[in-house]
This record gives sequence, C-alpha cells and structure tokens, in this order.
Amino acid sequence: MSIVGSLFVASDALDVLGNAISVAGDNIANLNTVGFKASRIEFADLLSTIDGQLEIGHGVRLADVSKILQQGALETTQSLTDLAIEGGGFFILKNGAGETFYSRAGEFHFDANSNLVNPLGLFLQGASGNISLGAALTLPAQATTSLGLKVNLDAAAATPGAAFPAGPDASPGAWNAAGNFSSVTTVYDSAGAAHDLTFLFRKNGANSWEYRILAQRSELDAGASTSTDLRDLGAGGTLQFNPDGSFNAAGSTVSGITGLSWVGGGTQTIAPGSLSFDGSVQYAQPSSLMSLSTNGYGGGFFTGVSIDGGGAITGRYSNGVTRPIGTIVLANFTSPDGLDPAGDGLYRATAESGAALTGAPGQNGMGQIVSGALEMSTVDLAREMVALITSQRSFQINSRVITVADQMYAEAAELKQ
Repeated sequence: MSIVGSLFVASDALDVLGNAISVAGDNIANLNTVGFKASRIEFADLLSTIDGQLEIGHGVRLADVSKILQQGALETTQSLTDLAIEGGGFFILKNGAGETFYSRAGEFHFDANSNLVNPLGLFLQGASGNISLGAALTLPAQATTSLGLKVNLDAAAATPGAAFPAGPDASPGAWNAAGNFSSVTTVYDSAGAAHDLTFLFRKNGANSWEYRILAQRSELDAGASTSTDLRDLGAGGTLQFNPDGSFNAAGSTVSGITGLSWVGGGTQTIAPGSLSFDGSVQYAQPSSLMSLSTNGYGGGFFTGVSIDGGGAITGRYSNGVTRPIGTIVLANFTSPDGLDPAGDGLYRATAESGAALTGAPGQNGMGQIVSGALEMSTVDLAREMVALITSQRSFQINSRVITVADQMYAEAAELKQ
C-alpha cells in the first residue's frame, strides 16, 4: 500500500470511530429514557488488495448499528396507567392518521377525550382498536331484580309467643316480637334510589320457618312521611329444611316482589324465581346472614382503573362496581432487530423485521403487563464509559498514523534534493 493509501485508511478509521463515539454518547444521553434500548456498533474490515502473495488491508468500515433488545429493569411508579412489559413484545400505537408504531415505553394516561395515550398523544391499541373510556365515565343505576340470601336459622330456636301483626303496618317492635331473626338488605329501584328491605324469619314448626319482607312505610305511603312503621309487602313464604339441616327447596314456598311503587317514583320487581334462599341451612347455631348476592346498584362515576398481567383494563366506579373497559394487545416480530427506529422510543415494522404478530399479553411468547411500573433503559453506563475510552484512544492512535504518514510523505518529497 502506498503512503497515500495509509492516509486514507487512517482517515476512514477516524470517521468510523467518530460514529462509535456518537453511538456511545447517544446511549449515555438516554440512560434515563424509559424503554430505551442501547445501540451497539459493529465494525468490519474492508476488502484487501492482493499484491502477489500479500494481502494488504484497506482499513475498517461501519458494518451496522443494532439495538440490544434485552429486558430492561422495571421501576415502580405511582400511576396505574404506567405500564411495563415483562418479557417479549411491544405496545402497539397509532397516530391520528392511522400510522402504526411499536414501543416498549409505557408512559400512558387518559387524555381529554378519555383515550389512553402516550406522551406524544399516540393511541394505545387494544383488541377493538383505540382503548377509550368513552361512555364508561359514568355508570347508570341498575334496579335490583334478583336477590340471593344464604342464612343459618337456629335449629334450637323456639316459636315466638307473639304472632305476626294482623295489619300490613306495625311498629318495628311488634314485628321483631313475632320473629326469631331479621336481616336488612339494600335494594335499588328503577330510578337508582336505595331502599332497605327487612327479611323477618319466624320458626313455625319442626324444620319449618315463615318469612316476611318488610319496608319502611314512609317510603311507600306519601301520606305517612314521618311514620316509623314497617309495612308487610305481602311477599312472604315458608322455608323448609331437611333433618340434616340442609335447605329443602322443593318443599319451600318463595314468592317475589311485583309492581312495588316507591314514594320517589321508582318501581321494584323481583320475580319469584329471582329471589333465592339456596344454600341456607338450619344448624343449632345463632341465626345469621352468611352471604348476600344482588345485581342492583346506584349510579356511579369513574374513579380509576386496574390493569392485570393479561392486559385486561377494568374501570372502578364510586358505587363500588367494576366494569371491563378493554384489553391491551401486544405485537412481536420474527426479527425484532430489523425494526426501524422512528425516534421518541418508537419503531416501525420493516421487511427485515417481518410483519407484526399480535396477541394477548402472557400468551404465545408475549410478555406480561406490569401495571404501575416502567421499563428503564438497557444502557450499561460502565460499559459505555469503557467504549468511549477505547474509541477515543483508537481515534488518537489513528490520528498518529496520519501524522506519521504525513512525515513519510514529506521525507519522500525531499528525496530529490
């Protein structure tokens, strides 16, 4: 190789090493960037020249700058909409024009239009497109149409001496004197207003109990707004038990509540088949309500979300009710290294990466979603500092090669003297 050739070899090396320093600097600059994947520079030698039996190299070239797509450390946050992927896959994002991007950065929040978006306003994608609260900001009231009570009625109880009051209205004391056990449950009418129903149980024979359903008279009779009486709704029945204490549903008579009108304008209907005492028992233990199931609730307002490992987003409401909002979908690629970086922690699919393979988190090689956490960058600061030092020293040495070649060139130029 000529002296001039050595100048070009060293010059090319300086260009390549300058790029290497830029890559290391970019990694260090993004040390705290959420979801950032460190880049790695790859060198390759240039094709040698054959001079007789000798192979003379022509220096170095920049072969590739690749992303190291390894798992980053997870850091917990105070926001449940901050999401991290523990394992493989990428979040799927779309802009307003429908262009698709992929990212590991999971800083999400609900925007003014109730869409779940990243800091750039890109929409997080779910199984049905953009994930949005939509009309889920409020939850309309639902009237109670079914009730299930599981009670234990004391097998050792005696029949009370007092009978149930003859009229539909009587004081709480008169009703309680005729019963062995009472339990109060809340129901919601068609307008979403809450009302208390009292279930009063009276033992009337061996393995047999009679029950009545009572409500506040003041809530049923507009002319008795100050009354403290309880009104019999005429929806009672009998409960039969087997000798072993188990509930005898076939021998029992259970009626419902039909066409009840409350003072506030709401109505109540619980069909006979929708009122159940299945699972009740008669044991020689103090009477108690073991469990209650009901489908009614008052109106509620959105208070927050919870997101599980499978990407299911559930809305929470002020009335204690939860409702599904959507499910996050992840994407993976045959060759993730082939993704094209688009800046801002985003990637585009390319022919080299292959088409996106979508699926639910935790399935088919997709990672789990971790709510309230962010994936930190994969930059190893110690390694990058070493890379900076070695690149700087290599740059320095190649600069020296140019100096030496220049001196040799000068010596050659002076030979004619």
